[in-house]
Amino acid sequence: MFLLIFLMLILVSAEDSIGQRQDAQIGIPYLISQPCASCSYINISVLTKDGVILENVPMVNNGSTWIYNFTPNTSLRYDVNGLGDKDGVADSFAFWFDATLSGEQNNSSIIVSDIVLLLIVIGVMLLISNKHKNTDFKKENKKIIESHKNMGQTMVKGLLYSLFKNTFFWMYFLGWIIVLILKDVVYRFNSAEIYEYFTIGANVYSLGLILVVIFMLGNFITYMREMVDVLTDNNWGVGNEE
Repeated sequence: MFLLIFLMLILVSAEDSIGQRQDAQIGIPYLISQPCASCSYINISVLTKDGVILENVPMVNNGSTWIYNFTPNTSLRYDVNGLGDKDGVADSFAFWFDATLSGEQNNSSIIVSDIVLLLIVIGVMLLISNKHKNTDFKKENKKIIESHKNMGQTMVKGLLYSLFKNTFFWMYFLGWIIVLILKDVVYRFNSAEIYEYFTIGANVYSLGLILVVIFMLGNFITYMREMVDVLTDNNWGVGNEE
């Protein structure tokens, strides 16, 4: 029993001797540093489970601390082994750090916030969809005509009417928000491969949004022309407004 406890203490001590440094962010320069005021040189090697990334490269003396600028490209654990001449005697050190998409391991609060926001957007979509089904658009259009006082007010009402009547507009826009939220969730989960696909999809979707806005404006202009014709036929003074 005592031998088992002793072995466990040795393992814990060995694990603690190889310390963990602050997480790095993929694609962002990460400063590997090691303090040693008495060293005349320090060389390091960087390894991952896939093999050696850097082998016996010299660090730069920055006063009392030696530094090396390293940029991780994959989401992995990076082990750093170093060798220097501390106080004139060869001495080694070792530590490791993780590289993630966000540069952080724990993003639980942000992920929860994203999920809550996602549920809110889906709830808004369901409410608008339900309201759309129960709306008599002929009656609403008639109300806009009957309540006409000036073109500014009618244009605002006409824009809201056009947006609400054509479900494709607001469904696409809310879908765009959902894509961005899901993209951020994947980013926080540090799934690099999946995040690349989401990035491509979000970019294509965003380009599509430009076309949707153009189509929306064209639809609104067409609606306002029809509205002006109706108001002019009814002699409601549209042509006399400044």
